[in-house]
Amino acid sequence: MTRTMPWVPIALLAAALWTAPSAWPAGLFAPGGGTDSKAPIEIVSDRMVANTAEKWADFLGAVVATQGTFSMHAEALRIHYEGDLMNAPKGGAAQDRIQKIVATGRVHIVSDQYTADADRAEYLPATDVLTLSGKPSRVVSGKNTLTGSKIVLNRSEGKALVEGGEAGRVKAVFFQEEKSSGQRPDKPKP
Repeated sequence: MTRTMPWVPIALLAAALWTAPSAWPAGLFAPGGGTDSKAPIEIVSDRMVANTAEKWADFLGAVVATQGTFSMHAEALRIHYEGDLMNAPKGGAAQDRIQKIVATGRVHIVSDQYTADADRAEYLPATDVLTLSGKPSRVVSGKNTLTGSKIVLNRSEGKALVEGGEAGRVKAVFFQEEKSSGQRPDKPKP
């Protein structure tokens, strides 16, 4: 059975975890205006297999992909691209040709603002949508956590959808920020 979390808590978590698109942490999933969106993408793995006819490249075995302060670890990473990935036209970057990134096998994402864990992560640069799936997928920002079998983050619109499944129900834990007034609550004001 699939359960969808009510939109109000999700909207609150999306606002808490992810502010305006331009404030997103840099990384492979950074929107166009990100501070490190022009930084090179580095992928390190045990092996690489490419199919230029079908326009994909697989990176296999202890994959680490980084761009700026963003990193992703996985067992396998497949990049779907258009054109010639290795020979971008003058003035164009290779990362602009990437249509889809799919990471599988103990995916762990780290950025300045959040960490995420899933069995599978799929990112579509054209729509700026990141989908995490697996039993369970989890996003952590500070003490706040969001867990479900499928988490869809539409980063450009600041929206999130979380579904439960066979692994369990959706779970969100929110911590309110402590406001310091300079006075201790147990002492009366003078």
